[in-house]
Amino acid sequence: MKLVDNQVKTSTYILPKEERSHFKTPLGRLYKTDSEIEELINTLKLDKNISKIITVGDETTRVILNYSIVPDLAIIDGHIKRKKVELVNFSHFECKEAINFAGTISQSAWNTIRSSLKISDTKIIIKITGEEDLLVFPAILESPLGSKVLYGQPNEGLVEVTITLEKKHNVLKLLQKMVKKINGL
Repeated sequence: MKLVDNQVKTSTYILPKEERSHFKTPLGRLYKTDSEIEELINTLKLDKNISKIITVGDETTRVILNYSIVPDLAIIDGHIKRKKVELVNFSHFECKEAINFAGTISQSAWNTIRSSLKISDTKIIIKITGEEDLLVFPAILESPLGSKVLYGQPNEGLVEVTITLEKKHNVLKLLQKMVKKINGL
């Protein structure tokens, strides 16, 4: 069954202001305390059945790297809560770039995520010009089953999403709340 069709892949999505409340609920398990995050890290280190580990956000990527886990894919924009921050160390990664404006999911960013997740022998970091917040959606939809997508929930903690078909269906439902602009039309 194909969850993500070609029209989804060739569209730019725009989040209308009136729909933003639907996107504030964590998509997976929320880890709030340092001890809970350490518990998650230990699980990630021990679980050999994880297909890929994907981080979305500068702080999430920094936390994971500080625990000596190099994600298969990291997506950053050089900002935390809209404030510019020092970039994480890129030495473990092959670097790619994409443009993604605030409140959108661009075709360019989506395609870069998809192509990066198809590479199995190289760790990749995508430096976003713009904002990476909503890119958790294509990260979930394009990740292989059994992967872990990690991202920050502002002022709350770290969210872990285990990729299942059900999770992908839930994300597609949220994507339908966005305005789809088919590129070239």
